[in-house]
Amino acid sequence: MNNLKLGTFFMNFMGFYMVGMGVLMIFVTEIMFISDFFEYTGTTYAQYLASDQLFAEIFILQKKVMGFMVSGIGALVLFIVRMGYRKGEKWAWYALLLAGCLVWGTFIGYKILIMYYGGSMITFVIGAALLVLGLIFPAKEILKK
Repeated sequence: MNNLKLGTFFMNFMGFYMVGMGVLMIFVTEIMFISDFFEYTGTTYAQYLASDQLFAEIFILQKKVMGFMVSGIGALVLFIVRMGYRKGEKWAWYALLLAGCLVWGTFIGYKILIMYYGGSMITFVIGAALLVLGLIFPAKEILKK
């Protein structure tokens, strides 16, 4: 398997990973972000829901919107891979670098900001690793053009 095909494999995997993670963020939001809520507020989501229902619902709504964003960027990643990256086009390499850094950098930065390094941080590190692998393998071949 040549480096471009290997990079394309990792980028496709990252795109599907992003879409799947976004869908989970939309449909099982309460399960995915309970620990973040506790780390950020110092109270459980159930306690906060009982005391300030509006803020608790806004928190969950914001996470669902983030899920739509991640799914959309994941779909964009898959589109870019199909339209240019698998052909070795330089614009696609830079577009995927930008899209991946925005998503994974934002998520990892958020976890660092709230100082929560639990289980969900691993999902973001996996995504960043897929991005790095997908960019590094064909970089020499693509960027020489």
